[in-house]
Amino acid sequence: MSDENIEFSEENLLPYPSNEVTNSDLFSGKIFSSWEECDSFFDGWSKKNGFHIKKDRVLREEGNIRRRTYLCVHGGSYESKSKKDTSTKKTKCPFLVNVSCPKTKNPSSNVVVNKLINEHNHSLSVEMITFEEQKKFTTEMMEDIKFLTSHCKFGATAQRKFLEGKYPSQPIYSKDLYAAIQKFRPTSKSLLNDAALMSN
Repeated sequence: MSDENIEFSEENLLPYPSNEVTNSDLFSGKIFSSWEECDSFFDGWSKKNGFHIKKDRVLREEGNIRRRTYLCVHGGSYESKSKKDTSTKKTKCPFLVNVSCPKTKNPSSNVVVNKLINEHNHSLSVEMITFEEQKKFTTEMMEDIKFLTSHCKFGATAQRKFLEGKYPSQPIYSKDLYAAIQKFRPTSKSLLNDAALMSN
């Protein structure tokens, strides 16, 4: 569907209840009032349909986003830089959505879906998405991990005990905790910079 063939009016705007996003809510020609609304819709819609979505190409003009492509996280192909047999998320999934904000005949700067390939070459799992969302660390937990790592120099075992005591209803998975700790662990470069500052 070409951008130029779409007339924008208040009747075209399709409000959707955020807790009832379904597969039928996405179609070529769907209109959003802003890029924020569009991003929010795709985030919720993809999770309710059992996959994660990512932003791919973007075209800007004079600082404004004019076009954006959304892909499934499994879209694209993976090229290994090692000889190891590694599994990867990328399976060349064909799912694709092109969205644009036309300059002409669009006084409200609405955003429209103009291409949709709603196909996947892998299984979709709402349960897996729900599980991934539930095990994410909250902002408060990440602040605790940052403090315990950079200031207290606690290792994973001590941090796990602390977090399980403070957040008893939140599952703590070792792999996720190790990854979070690594984000805040000082690198050799930052340690050298700190040492240089202290010697001055």
